[in-house]
Amino acid sequence: MTDNDAVLLTSLLRAGKQNEAETLARKCLAEGRHADVALFGLGILFYQRHDFDGAVDALKRSIAINPTPSAWTNLGASYRATAKLTEAAAAYESALALDPKFADAAANYANVLVDLGNHDAAHAMALRAIADGADTLQVYVTLGNAQFRQGDLMAAAISFRKALERGYHAGAVRNLGSALANLGRFKDAKQVYGSALARDPNPELHSSFLICLTYDPDMSAADLRAASGAYDATYAKSFAPRVKHTNAPNPDRPLKIGYVSPDLCNHVVAVFMLPLMARHDRNAFDITCYADVRHVDETSRKFQALSKWVQTTGLPDDRVAQLIQDDEIDVLIDLAGHSPGNRQLVFARKPAPVQLSYVIGTGTTTGLRAMDGLIADDILLPPGTEQHISERPVSLGRPFVAYEPPRTMPPVGPLPALENGHLTFGYFGRPIRLNDRVVRVWSEILQACPGSRLRLDNKPFGAASTQEDVRQRFLAHGIGSERLDLRDTPNHAAVLAGYNEIDIALDPFPHNAGTTSLEALWMGAPVLTLVDRPPVGRLGASLLGALGLHDWITESDAAYIAKAKKAASDLQGLAEVRAGLRLRCEQSQLRDIESLTRAMEQAYRRSWQAWCAAQSA
Repeated sequence: MTDNDAVLLTSLLRAGKQNEAETLARKCLAEGRHADVALFGLGILFYQRHDFDGAVDALKRSIAINPTPSAWTNLGASYRATAKLTEAAAAYESALALDPKFADAAANYANVLVDLGNHDAAHAMALRAIADGADTLQVYVTLGNAQFRQGDLMAAAISFRKALERGYHAGAVRNLGSALANLGRFKDAKQVYGSALARDPNPELHSSFLICLTYDPDMSAADLRAASGAYDATYAKSFAPRVKHTNAPNPDRPLKIGYVSPDLCNHVVAVFMLPLMARHDRNAFDITCYADVRHVDETSRKFQALSKWVQTTGLPDDRVAQLIQDDEIDVLIDLAGHSPGNRQLVFARKPAPVQLSYVIGTGTTTGLRAMDGLIADDILLPPGTEQHISERPVSLGRPFVAYEPPRTMPPVGPLPALENGHLTFGYFGRPIRLNDRVVRVWSEILQACPGSRLRLDNKPFGAASTQEDVRQRFLAHGIGSERLDLRDTPNHAAVLAGYNEIDIALDPFPHNAGTTSLEALWMGAPVLTLVDRPPVGRLGASLLGALGLHDWITESDAAYIAKAKKAASDLQGLAEVRAGLRLRCEQSQLRDIESLTRAMEQAYRRSWQAWCAAQSA
């Protein structure tokens, strides 16, 4: 390969003339000229075609001849695309060892560090890239991602805005909208999303927009249904129907079940799905996980031991849909809803005869007409709410979830107020639920309960800028900073122990909490909930109803405040509730994972039988 050939190869790749580039590269390889450059070009070409294994092979062969920083950096990108994060990190380290000032390597390495959960190191690496000359849109997106995960929402928003000053990027818009929503600025977030979607209809961005809307107190159930329907009409409608299913319509045969999720790892979804999957009847159900998991961890390996594991990271939707169809999956289960990394456009292609979404994903409708059912319970989706979802309600006939407490869960302590001399309310979830209505109502509770305090404990509440923003929002309602305890408790065991320092857990609205409410209840802290839009506004009612704590379920702001005041005035009653709450949880359906598993399997079977009946009609 002559120098002119090398320039031409680069030019062809940049112009998207893949076939011409491949012909030139292979010609030069066959002639034994500049093999390192030809292999490097093939590596880039394979990456562009989503043949990441081919890219890795070509780039490793190029590096063996001539280990350049660019080759190592592109090898890192190829590894990252297939979730081989350790290998990707090593590749970027090699690039930086050759050229410590290679800003592209540092910027891409920061992405991998974010994926690995090493957010402090990612932050530092992104700043290093900027200092070394990287002034790209992507490096500011990466910096913002690291800051967001460090809990510094204000700094993250600034970084995402800097990214967008350098050009349009759907990921920057998505993350800026999320940062604003987590700061309670839903009007600003909706403006950011709306403007971007008007210029660039993007399914990932639209999914993030839908999640934002589920937390917005100004959105009605009808509004949310319309927004999800717009997603279906814009991105999904064109795919259906295309597949003719050849699955044998035998209503009683063993079924092939497929679970689709990016969260089969150290994630809250795994908290609920791993115990359930371990209890599946293997004689009646064959289980496959289609995992878009970027960081395969110890939790992922537990899922791998319980199922056929298909890694889908980096694969386009049409290829994932074809894999599912080729595997002859009978019932396909969505565990993500519209959360990041979702595969809604795989479901839109209808690769399985029966497709169900489980409410633990994002707790609401997908909007897809290709989705046959939404798995929930009669509290989340009572009769008369069917018009608020695109799917058919699939009731489990029991609470929608069951919980297996960790072995490290500490014992329940005495009521803190008896020792502290004041009542402590608490919320240990994400700040996106602290909309202006919640801040106002919680402020009224603190006003109604003299001397009481509120503990907010989650990653962002530990960041100085977020703390100041929260203090100012409460101060606007007359609550001084001395009555707010804002923390970022560093590990899960300490978070659980923290419930021994609060007397009453406050459930936000209109989007109730889920996992944090379960943890509070198991730790003896009664949860005060307010019923709102189905289904996410009824999560608390489902959990408390399962425990028979109906007097902790309210249906208006005034009733919510009144119940808090009444409970705070009866410390002996609170102490009695606390003392018996762990046992109440253990003896309830919320602890009966076996029952939940059988109910899920029955839901799958009923849905399958309905499809079989339709085939013979």
